[in-house]
Amino acid sequence: MNKKGESKLTIVITVFAILIILVLSFLFYYYAVKSMSFSRSETASLSGYADNAGRKESAGLRTNVIIFKPSEVLPQQQKEGYCFSTSVADPFRQDAFRCQVENEIFDPCFTTEEQGIVFCQINPLAPEAFLIKLEKPLPKASLLEFTQDNWAWFVKLEDKTYCSPFTGTRPFFSQDQIAYYGCKSNNIEEQIVLIGDLMIDDIWTANKAVLIKEKDNWAIKFLEQIKIDSVWQ
Repeated sequence: MNKKGESKLTIVITVFAILIILVLSFLFYYYAVKSMSFSRSETASLSGYADNAGRKESAGLRTNVIIFKPSEVLPQQQKEGYCFSTSVADPFRQDAFRCQVENEIFDPCFTTEEQGIVFCQINPLAPEAFLIKLEKPLPKASLLEFTQDNWAWFVKLEDKTYCSPFTGTRPFFSQDQIAYYGCKSNNIEEQIVLIGDLMIDDIWTANKAVLIKEKDNWAIKFLEQIKIDSVWQ
């Protein structure tokens, strides 16, 4: 082959090689861009999912505020007694009363659709409930002149402690601090109370105190602010 023929062959090979390089470069660029686009789309999708999930979770982080109603199917257990005043535990409802059976007081008990029958359930989370067949007509409801949104007749704290308002004598431990709620305690030498009013927010809180006996008075052993899981009004 002469030099002229070799020169033409070299040019053809060079052009062909350049075309191959251009095609490969284009394919590399195309798939790289597509991969980046998919990655961004997937990240955005996952981010949106996480954000929505977070919002749903946050939306569930609220204190349950329950307006209590007697069960539609009334319990069969029935006692005889009477109601002598509006409820002290729930003084903001005209259908709530303070009632007595023999020497035992129940507060609150709620009116039902059956005349002369009230419904009592001291712990709304427990199945135990009963009716009182009234021996006397209900007293005239005497509501307070103001309303209080942060009041409840039953409270469940975040740590599953149950509390209800004092309707009689409160433990005295300070001139400046008042315990409005008493809570269940497993230690007979201690009292658990909620000091002051319940504090309303998306998540309600309360000042929970553990009291111990010192001579004739009670003293605060431990005090903390705690979240409230649910309230019944």
